[in-house]
Amino acid sequence: MREDIHQERAVNQLGDSQLLQRLIRYATPYWKPFALCVLLAFLVVAADLGRTFLISVAIDDHINGYRQPMVAADDRAELERRGLEPLPGDTGELAYARVGWDADAAAAPGDLARAQIAEYEGDAYLVAGWLPAAADGGYTVTPQADGAATVTAASGESLPATKLTAEQIDAFQAGDAPAIWRLGGLFLVAVVGAAVLSVWQMNLLQFTGQRILYTIRDQLFRHIGRMPMSFFDRNPVGRLVVRVTQDTESLNNLFTQVLVTLVKDVLVLIGILGVMFYLNAELALLTLCVLPVLAAMTFWYKSVIREAQRISRAILSRLNSFLAENLSGMRITQMFVREHKQWQQFNELNEGFFKAGMRGTVINSIFQPAIGFVGNLAVALLLWYGGLRVLDGALQFGVVFAFTIYVRQFFNPLMSLAEKYGQVQLAMVGAERIFDLLDEKPAMTETAKPVALPQPLKGEIRFEHVWFAYIGEDWVLRDVSFVIRPGETVAFVGATGAGKSSIIQLINRFYDIQKGRILLDGVDIRELPLAELRRAVGIVQQDVFLFTGTIASNIRLNETGISDEQVVEAAKRVRMDEFVRSMPDGYDTLLGERGVTLSLGQRQLLSFARAIVFRPQVLILDEATSNIDTDTELVVQEALAELSRGRTTLVVAHRLSTIQHADQIIVMHKGRVRETGNHADLLSQRGYYYRLHQLQYKDRQTAAAGAAE
Repeated sequence: MREDIHQERAVNQLGDSQLLQRLIRYATPYWKPFALCVLLAFLVVAADLGRTFLISVAIDDHINGYRQPMVAADDRAELERRGLEPLPGDTGELAYARVGWDADAAAAPGDLARAQIAEYEGDAYLVAGWLPAAADGGYTVTPQADGAATVTAASGESLPATKLTAEQIDAFQAGDAPAIWRLGGLFLVAVVGAAVLSVWQMNLLQFTGQRILYTIRDQLFRHIGRMPMSFFDRNPVGRLVVRVTQDTESLNNLFTQVLVTLVKDVLVLIGILGVMFYLNAELALLTLCVLPVLAAMTFWYKSVIREAQRISRAILSRLNSFLAENLSGMRITQMFVREHKQWQQFNELNEGFFKAGMRGTVINSIFQPAIGFVGNLAVALLLWYGGLRVLDGALQFGVVFAFTIYVRQFFNPLMSLAEKYGQVQLAMVGAERIFDLLDEKPAMTETAKPVALPQPLKGEIRFEHVWFAYIGEDWVLRDVSFVIRPGETVAFVGATGAGKSSIIQLINRFYDIQKGRILLDGVDIRELPLAELRRAVGIVQQDVFLFTGTIASNIRLNETGISDEQVVEAAKRVRMDEFVRSMPDGYDTLLGERGVTLSLGQRQLLSFARAIVFRPQVLILDEATSNIDTDTELVVQEALAELSRGRTTLVVAHRLSTIQHADQIIVMHKGRVRETGNHADLLSQRGYYYRLHQLQYKDRQTAAAGAAE
């Protein structure tokens, strides 16, 4: 039982690591652009992380900086000698320097006087000492006479303080405004720099990715071009079109998003983790506690989305195959009023594709919000715990604020991956299908050491006990043997299915035989280079295929070695020059798809001109005159007689009247050679050929009588 070629067969499913290894081979020649993209990604990540760090510094060191613990000395030189930076304002008799919120770092100049500014009920006080909770209101202030005050910490420790005037406050904050301007400038530089680098990286990635896709498409097309006819018998056009176009295009995100973006995302994650642990290890560990939930969700998503994408691509392939076949056969569909039935089949496939697409959409609609929920859960934990620590005075507001931004940034790559993951899985499915096609070896291969075609080619063809079947052992030819001498015109006749056309397709190795040998000038055709063999054997078929393009390009088939004069000469020899010149653009007239603007007879004449212009040493005519009217056939027969002179010519025909001049007629019946001889010999044998001749003669007599009535 023959398989349904439209039913998508299971492809060889490879693991992600195997697929990525093979895909990376295509990216290896472009390692320099990718390396540059990685460097740009590193710089963009540094700029992104730096912006948040600048905000944290601005808040804690400058906006709230005047409330930091300080040390005091008699003069600025003493502070500078100890590696400290004095405040630039005129702070009175003593010079002050901020030592930051870290008590350990501030304890180094322990012999210096300590000071800190505390705010209470709208007033600012200069405290003669440090209050760990001063920045967070964990103290009380008791004003006294002459601006003096006592500051009592939550621990019960009391320190003297002095109320500051507005001018004194400005002096302690004198350096903050210029610093904030500098930080703002750096922030702007980071924003603009990251934007410019991102644009550069994006364009470089797109260019490189498209070059890789170009290479893959080119390799696919070349590979398909080397496949035998049996491959196309079981692979509909729509399926191959999907492989070369949509499956390769699905890899675009893999090369333009994943390979470098993955590096960028890893850098972002590592960088954020590093900064978070630097700022506060406790909050960093709290943020990471949600990662196991995220990992479990990702593994679930990967398992279900890959299978959904496989099903979707398989149905899309069937849908494209159905469309290609039915659009080509629309004339038949309308002729037999089958539009509704064809629509029902299309609707079934379309509905299946819709359901498969919706399955992937539903899975994505669950996964992406779930990632967002986990990210918001991490922020909620951070605000709860971090907020309590700020109120207790153990953390600064700027650190918690920076953490909220970093947590968002930490989940941005994960959210991006969630958005792209479906496309990545689609790319993996496309890669599976592409490599499955590339891994299919041609059933017909050349020998390691092919034999050169004998020159000059005489054209002797010999079949020796040839057995052939398209599928298994369903033999189409059975022990066929015959010899065609150089320069002979040999015709093959017989009922439909007798094996005539199969013999023709074996001579230039469209298919390979299972048993026996086919010799051309004494050399087994399996030992000849395919290109040389097919250049030597020209075929004119009944079903003429024309490409979209001009008449001239369809005759020469874009062979640059064939001149315009040779094209015109070939057209004249088959008597088509006159009707070509009657067209508006002559030989430059554009033909529609498959030459639809030409009649069947005109297409057949063009195929004859094509055969003549390539001048093959062996000429095969497979029902080549069936679409030509009688008057035109006489003209073509004259041209063919001239063309076949001194050239081995094989003719397959149902009309026996067209092959009576043949040097030898081979009669086929059920895959075997039944009779051989010329027209007169076969009629005298009164065998199978004689009966065919009599049947056709009676049919012509009946047709003539009907026309006379």
